[in-house]
Amino acid sequence: MDIVQWHRLLYPYEQAVDELMLKFNYMKKEYQVLGRYCPIEHVIGRVKSITSILDKLQRKNVPLERVEQEIEDIAGIRIICQFVEDISRIADVISKRSDIEVVEIKDYIRNKKQSGYRSFHMVVKYVVNSLDGPRTVNVEIQIRTMAMDFWATIEHSLQYKYKGEIPEHADVRLSNAANAVSALDKVMSSVREDVMDAQLSSQIRNQMVKDIAVTIERLYRITPKREVEKIQDEFYQIYQTGNLDLLTRFYEQIQLIAETYKAQVNERGEGLKKTDD
Repeated sequence: MDIVQWHRLLYPYEQAVDELMLKFNYMKKEYQVLGRYCPIEHVIGRVKSITSILDKLQRKNVPLERVEQEIEDIAGIRIICQFVEDISRIADVISKRSDIEVVEIKDYIRNKKQSGYRSFHMVVKYVVNSLDGPRTVNVEIQIRTMAMDFWATIEHSLQYKYKGEIPEHADVRLSNAANAVSALDKVMSSVREDVMDAQLSSQIRNQMVKDIAVTIERLYRITPKREVEKIQDEFYQIYQTGNLDLLTRFYEQIQLIAETYKAQVNERGEGLKKTDD
């Protein structure tokens, strides 16, 4: 297979990765806009290099012409979350999407690999639209916690360094580290509710501050400057207290103030219109 054919082969997979990363990041944004706890920490995507594909074909003793049928992870998406419990939530959301067809699940969390590797894999079919029409490609979606991802990154580096034959002393340490990662995930699960509450409070606070800033900016256009400056000073004072209840009450008050001034402006406008008539 010449280089031109490789690029032609990999392009639909690159398109699939770009589109899915965009969709999962919008999913993350939707959770935040709706004020709901977001199980997605961040999303990573990649297409296997030609070298990686050739190495895998060689290891599996697969002929080059069978590459797309036998290699399921040419395109890969990795979704990182904070807690083990988030993994099933993300997998469930993905399974219900109409633009993704799940064809295989590999649960390396319940059934971790001998090396200690833990992750949840979904092989899915995804349709991209090219100049030659629709094309269905396989994509492997990996879902794991930040702790699992850290361990997997180290393990991958060691596998690369030792060409798959990790020395016994390093293997023992890696196994111990895997146990430590598992213990860490369990500890993190015990504080999950507190962390979720804290994150939701932070999201609510950030959105209120954003809305307040927009409202004050709007008031500058329709209200005497001195009055708006008083409102702005009050906002800064309340913000510095860090009290969410006070901020919430101020948010509600400023919305009422903005509506009142808006109504007055509209009434003045209608009065001028009647005079002109």
